[in-house]
Amino acid sequence: MTFKARRKGLRVGLALVMTALVLSPLTGQQKVPYSIQDYQVYKAAIDQPELGKREDAIIGFMKAKPSSKLSEYALGNYVKLLQEYQTKGNHRKVVSAGEKLLALKPNEPNALRMVTYAAFQSRQLQKAAQYGEKFYAKMPSAGLAYILAMSYGTKNQAKYISYGEKAVAGLKPAETFQIVAELTNIYVAKKQWKRASEYGRKTIRAFGAIKKPQGTSQAEWDKYVKMQTAIAHGAVGRNAAESRNWGGAISSYSRALRATSSRGLRGEAYFYIGMGRWQQNRIDDAMKAFARGSVQRGAPHAKHCRKHLEQLYKSTHNDSLAGIEEFVERVS
Repeated sequence: MTFKARRKGLRVGLALVMTALVLSPLTGQQKVPYSIQDYQVYKAAIDQPELGKREDAIIGFMKAKPSSKLSEYALGNYVKLLQEYQTKGNHRKVVSAGEKLLALKPNEPNALRMVTYAAFQSRQLQKAAQYGEKFYAKMPSAGLAYILAMSYGTKNQAKYISYGEKAVAGLKPAETFQIVAELTNIYVAKKQWKRASEYGRKTIRAFGAIKKPQGTSQAEWDKYVKMQTAIAHGAVGRNAAESRNWGGAISSYSRALRATSSRGLRGEAYFYIGMGRWQQNRIDDAMKAFARGSVQRGAPHAKHCRKHLEQLYKSTHNDSLAGIEEFVERVS
């Protein structure tokens, strides 16, 4: 065989072998678990200037050479590509490109993290919950719990409560004002007064520390704050009433009255203020509260207020209701 032929054969062999030899100052020779040809394909993929084409080229290489050491380097370059999209604020591209990688490597933590946050930022909430669950199982955090709670929303109440409470436990009240307010509402509806009171207090602190978010009108914000604050004070007051802490109930319900025009909450507030004043033997003040509650038409507590008003009125007017309507009109 001629020298020229031998040289040609050597080049062909190097292109075909699965292991090449390189010099090492320490060992003299070191095995590199990929071929020159594989390296050339890998290099062309990661150097592709167009990001969309680079996505497919890298993913294609990883699929074709799953056991190659170069696939690990390809993975690192793909994560850098996702970071490029993220830096540019192109959240939808982070999601679509990230899902290509997750289809190949479902538990890749960097992709799970970036896709979760990008999906949340781009309001792809179902995907944010889907990938966020997997990432939370690997790396739980209060911030991620917040994203999961907001992604699920109150339609999935069990998930909302689970992640919402974790978020509130690890973040400041002002950072979770929406969640603490919603948890207050949920526990009020469940009549779990102790929990409602706990989150009610957090709601009150949160709204005392936060400024109006950008993009929300002042009128809209003021309405929202007053409504949620009133509900929160009502929750604290109801828990106090259930515990027969009448001073606390009167104080909290009085604050609720100053913050709400809701007949339902006003009727409830006047009822428990009346009950508190009655227990304190302040009968005139109790009757005034019951009278004011009785005129909150449609409120669940209005009938109870009327019943107790009549009972107390009779006890102070020789068992007669004469003049009660004038009294109600005068104090209401």
